[in-house]
Amino acid sequence: MKNIIIGEALPVAELSRLGLYDGARYLLDDTDIAALLSGRRTSLVNLQNLVSETFVIDSLDAKLSLNLDEDSLHEIKLHPIYNEPKLSPDLLDVEADALIAGEVKNLAKPINFSDGTNRTIVFEYDSETREFISYDPKGVEVPFQINGEKLDAKKSKDFALGRIVQLIDGTMIQHRASEPKGIVASRTALILTFLKDGKTEGFLLKDLAPIMDSSIHQTPFSPGFESAFLEMKKNDGAISDEILQQRELDEFKSEYSQGYSHGVSR
Repeated sequence: MKNIIIGEALPVAELSRLGLYDGARYLLDDTDIAALLSGRRTSLVNLQNLVSETFVIDSLDAKLSLNLDEDSLHEIKLHPIYNEPKLSPDLLDVEADALIAGEVKNLAKPINFSDGTNRTIVFEYDSETREFISYDPKGVEVPFQINGEKLDAKKSKDFALGRIVQLIDGTMIQHRASEPKGIVASRTALILTFLKDGKTEGFLLKDLAPIMDSSIHQTPFSPGFESAFLEMKKNDGAISDEILQQRELDEFKSEYSQGYSHGVSR
């Protein structure tokens, strides 16, 4: 997770024009803000009364993304819903058809660039906007640990390439650029740990989309998750007492169980 100052990274004037900033706060949920800051797309957002020199649009459903390149002006890009799939020139018809049909979730292939380089690029299909997404796996920020398990070189590479990775505790995870949270899993929550300046920092990622059929979407409470949760609370210094750390874990588990009893899985 990159430490980015929200006020500096998000173009306030442009968000105001889109009706997503009211002068005091961002009118996007935390997941969509995190997606923008991480270079991913938000969920579908309804934009109203869009006005430019050439058009007026009363209402538009679109996803948003933010260019985080240092030389860019941090412009907001709109990704509307296309009537037909917007094909990619880098994909063969059979490859595009497989992605559109959901036969594969992603496809990695070498691409020749105009500067003479050849790099592996991963392609996904966003069925909501009917648009193909591509990314360079070298740009993926791979967690140092997930649920307390340090990812070895193979699992780190597989994660960046969008392959399914299975942890020791049985949890299956997959990087998904088309998801606002950037990851899907066989469990509803994960503890991601990143290594920064020699120090580890843990994050609780909740309400994850299922990696496959939702019928096998499990609660997050593997032994690995629980140990990583307690370690995260210990390291962040907010709660130093082990009894209080355990109590917070128990409260989190109770809240999650209540959510499931009311049919809430995401």
